Amino acid sequence: MENTSQLVNVFVEGLARLTSYALTDKEKEAVVHGFHKFHERLERMSSTSSLRQLAIESQNQSGKVPRCQHEGTCMQNAIRGLLRTFLVGFGVKWGLEAVPHLISLRLFTRPSLLLRGFSRDTTSFASFLAVLVSSYKAILCTMRHIRGEKGSDYTNSLVAGMLAGLISAKLDRSTSRRNAISLYLFSRALQYGTVWVFERWASRQQTEDDKLRSRWMKRAHSVDVVSATRRKLEREAVEEAGVEPRVNWDAEWNADTKMDTEPEWNPQTTISWSTTVEPSLETKREARRSHFVRSAIHWARSYAPAALMTFSVTVITYVLVFHVESMPTGYVHLLFKSSGFDALYPGKAALVFKAVAQKMAESTTGKFTIPDGMPTKQFVSQIPFGDTLAKSFDDHIHHNTLTCGLFHPSTTSCALGMANSFSRGFPFAMKMYVPLNIAVQVMFKRGIILKDPMSVLLKIIKSSTRSSAFFALMSMAILQAPCIFRNMLGRDTVLGYIAGGIFGGLAVLTEVRSRHIELGMYCFLRALQMAWNVGIKKGMWSNVRHGEVMMLSASMAVLMSIFQNDPTTFTLTYRSIITRVFGKN
Repeated sequence: MENTSQLVNVFVEGLARLTSYALTDKEKEAVVHGFHKFHERLERMSSTSSLRQLAIESQNQSGKVPRCQHEGTCMQNAIRGLLRTFLVGFGVKWGLEAVPHLISLRLFTRPSLLLRGFSRDTTSFASFLAVLVSSYKAILCTMRHIRGEKGSDYTNSLVAGMLAGLISAKLDRSTSRRNAISLYLFSRALQYGTVWVFERWASRQQTEDDKLRSRWMKRAHSVDVVSATRRKLEREAVEEAGVEPRVNWDAEWNADTKMDTEPEWNPQTTISWSTTVEPSLETKREARRSHFVRSAIHWARSYAPAALMTFSVTVITYVLVFHVESMPTGYVHLLFKSSGFDALYPGKAALVFKAVAQKMAESTTGKFTIPDGMPTKQFVSQIPFGDTLAKSFDDHIHHNTLTCGLFHPSTTSCALGMANSFSRGFPFAMKMYVPLNIAVQVMFKRGIILKDPMSVLLKIIKSSTRSSAFFALMSMAILQAPCIFRNMLGRDTVLGYIAGGIFGGLAVLTEVRSRHIELGMYCFLRALQMAWNVGIKKGMWSNVRHGEVMMLSASMAVLMSIFQNDPTTFTLTYRSIITRVFGKN
């Protein structure tokens, strides 16, 4: 006891010393005065109910609702979130503008470039983030004050997130950035909202499965008890008659009444446990449904990310081939560079897809056969944009079809065209992934680098090679796989290009499974944006005024409701990021 008391004293003294560094002299005096006053009130209070009432009064005086988890009062939490988020947002935006100048070494010759970050655009972005975070904190605490303990925190956080999105959306002056943020949050809300609903459904199905199993076990148990009782009566009757028993009744009785082990759970078949129990038709039906549900849950958890990736890449492929002008410029250039198309048609790669789309729209058969003896260059010069595209062809090379010539102009072999596409895409992807993996290791695993640098180096090489292979395979499949169906069917079809997108999406299976969902969500976000642009182009729908504001508001409502009540729904990385931004509330 004496040692424990000494340890407690040392701990309290150290805590007091640390606290003293964080407080001013005036604040120290206030804290000490508060402790003395608290001690006096404790002496006057004796019952448990009085102590509880004291706690409630203390919380009400401090301006903090009992359900709140933040430090300080609710007003302090909101103001602290406003100032801190503004400074962090301003610093991040300024850093993003300064880093390119630092990498290009222009910063050393023109230091005045640092001042460009202190712009109106940077201020508007920082203000948007600051108001988004602080208004969420303030509205959440206000909802808790108004609704009290009986109000659901799901509703509180949902309303707070929705209103915070509405209030802050228009503070960002950049329309393109506002749209990008809205789309990103919408994709995340869709992802984690689906996960949240799925996990709750799976939990309910598991509960029903456990109830079904419990009912079956009780039935099997009761049948065996009846069987054991019957055998006991038969044994007593035989002994009274003075007849030698044919079986060892004691062994049979012990075997029948032993309940240490349970029968195997499989209600779809007859279970034998010292007796035969035939399940009812209703039990069999429930068992089949339970088996189907368990299989569906397992499939969804294992393969849903890959299915999402496949769907997204298929949409991207369709838009690329038939509506290339609806794709974001940066994304198109990335795809052209990674596949080598930019090298084949410098600055004119998009014209290939415009030409293919126009020929497909004009043709009823989809057959674009090049006559025997005619060079591909001569035939290409006759199609839309042909004068520009024909410059990339050799004068004497001849392809069987126009589209094969456009997609691999340097060779007549489709297989060799695929190999060339992969060989061009892999080095490009390595240049992209190696620096990225190095940066991740340096930022998050510096200690391991010093202890075991060789293992870190091997991990970087393995991860970069695997990711580069995925990226090169995806680019190759999108642009070259349609050749397979073109040769099989003898003509070009929309389904052939869709199949190329499916093969491109399945390339994600070469990546680590933990990255499937991130890659799938990134491509889904792009596919969503492209599909929206195509719909506007076709007149299927039109841009909704302030649509990005409504999307941001709805996404914030879903994300904040899940974050506040079921944070484990998020992945560990995303949960740590959103906790850093919004803190504990």
